Amino acid sequence: MIILCVTGSIAATESIKLARELRRHNMEVQCFMSEAACDIIHPNAMEFATGRKVITKLTGQIEHVKYSQQDLILVAPATANTISKFAYKIADNPISTLLITAQGHDTPIIFVPSMHDSMYRAIKGNIDKIKNESSAKFIKPRMDEGKAKFPSKEDIVLESLRTINLNKD
Repeated sequence: MIILCVTGSIAATESIKLARELRRHNMEVQCFMSEAACDIIHPNAMEFATGRKVITKLTGQIEHVKYSQQDLILVAPATANTISKFAYKIADNPISTLLITAQGHDTPIIFVPSMHDSMYRAIKGNIDKIKNESSAKFIKPRMDEGKAKFPSKEDIVLESLRTINLNKD
């Protein structure tokens, strides 16, 4: 199963199509959405795309533990905020808590940064910190119009499947 974490970038609109594409490749997808992502797209859209109820907050069902040991956690889009929280192990929402728990289980994590170019440059040190201290991967954004934009969903799916298959060997 792939856990798709959707954060508060306008690129969250692309995550609906990404979830559908992952399902076309026979992947089960469970979605976690940040509060900011819910301001951009409604959780019902992701529930439709994944066929599963979306997790938007932590409850007594310890979702961050239940879903931390999966085939892959894909953070797409990954905002500067989420990347920076993971770099410094700040667990203050369902997604950051899930990521930190998953790292403790060696669950593969892929980040898909999507933000303004200046923000992307500003958090380069946090991206390098994560790369040096964990096995998390980053898919390079498409640089266009002064923005680090969401890459093609095909590239994200390909890297996701590649990562899952490498970890099964």
